Amino acid sequence: MKLSKLFFVVYILITGLSCKSQTSISRIEIVQPTIEREATSIWRTINDFTFFEKQDYNINLLKNSLIDSLITKSKNGTFGNEDFSSIYSLLEAKVFEKQDYELAIQKVEDNIDLVNNLVDLIDSKKNQWDWNFKMFDKYRVVLTLYGTGGSYDPEEGIITLLTNKEGRFMNYTNPANTIIHEITHMGMEYSIVQKYSLPHGLKERIVDTFVYLMFQKKLPEYKIQNMGDNKIDTYLNKQDDISSLNVIVSKFIN
Repeated sequence: MKLSKLFFVVYILITGLSCKSQTSISRIEIVQPTIEREATSIWRTINDFTFFEKQDYNINLLKNSLIDSLITKSKNGTFGNEDFSSIYSLLEAKVFEKQDYELAIQKVEDNIDLVNNLVDLIDSKKNQWDWNFKMFDKYRVVLTLYGTGGSYDPEEGIITLLTNKEGRFMNYTNPANTIIHEITHMGMEYSIVQKYSLPHGLKERIVDTFVYLMFQKKLPEYKIQNMGDNKIDTYLNKQDDISSLNVIVSKFIN
């Protein structure tokens, strides 16, 4: 084999190994939808229905007489764990189809590199901050047709992302916006939000501001919701302010 051909073969091998390495260290895992997970999404949404209404969230649920009756039970305080089986049976018999999620899954897969880049940027800066941004080695993205947009589990690193059969997402064309929003929620849940018992609106505003200041060039579509006390904007308006978020929030609420 000629030297030039040998070099080319070695180059291909190294490149291939490099690509495999990059794939293996992705921080994002897409969880395949199941009947049980979707039944759980519906149950949790109905369980918190009154809260979502008070916060003026758009609530996405099946249009079905059973669901309507369970919403009524929730409002009356009689909804509970025993109602899960009826939701599961409804999905199993009449509703759940795996292909309903394919377009959304593809869109998330198309943006995994971007999300990994955003997470890596947080990882590279967080040690400079006066607060602890909790991170997970792996974030699991669960797609759902039901709920209010996005939600998070700060114990497990799970992000639930609302979509539809056409592969569209609430508020943004690119799902990376909502995924990094939920990752940020998990990052400051204990060190900022629970530490200072922040009200819901202020929590959302601080999370939005963090994402906007950190990633406005990488996520030009991202916007700050009209929630919470906008006086915080006076103290949190440039990326350098993130490093002092603990002091800023402490002074703001006291």
